[in-house]
Amino acid sequence: MVNTALKLIANGGFHASPMSELAKLSGVAIGTIYHHFPSKEDLFESVYLETCTHSARLVHEAISFKGKEMQRLSAAWSSLVSYLIQEPLRYHVLVQYRNSPTYVTNKELEDSLTAVTALIKEGQKSGKMKKLPVSLMFELFVSSALAVARVKVVDRKKITEKEMQELVSANMEVFSK
Repeated sequence: MVNTALKLIANGGFHASPMSELAKLSGVAIGTIYHHFPSKEDLFESVYLETCTHSARLVHEAISFKGKEMQRLSAAWSSLVSYLIQEPLRYHVLVQYRNSPTYVTNKELEDSLTAVTALIKEGQKSGKMKKLPVSLMFELFVSSALAVARVKVVDRKKITEKEMQELVSANMEVFSK
């Protein structure tokens, strides 16, 4: 059911994804869906939070090594970009939810990526990263990852390994002092 919801949302958007179509494509009764998700908004939020959880797990794994803050932030960013490129349906969910009226703050995403905010704070404390509000630094981190993923997922442009390395480097320059 979640995979079907991902496909519907990615192909037509949240508002163009009726629960009746989800039920039909999933091969379940519409009541079954409403048993698990009281509303379409609850389903959408659930898929969004699951996407946050998946991305957070990969980011945590990517930065679990001992190293300098900028190296670890670079690994986190690369991991997030790779995840979004490899999971285009989840990329679409993330973008659509972040741009929907039901999305008020980035709290869910920020909470799921606490390792990134902690790393930014650590980098600021050590004097290696700019002393901007952590919420803005976090938003720069996520937004730039989404922008790079968009080129690959939506525009279907090839990004070479060399270009990716240059993008990582350019992105880290934004954070470094």
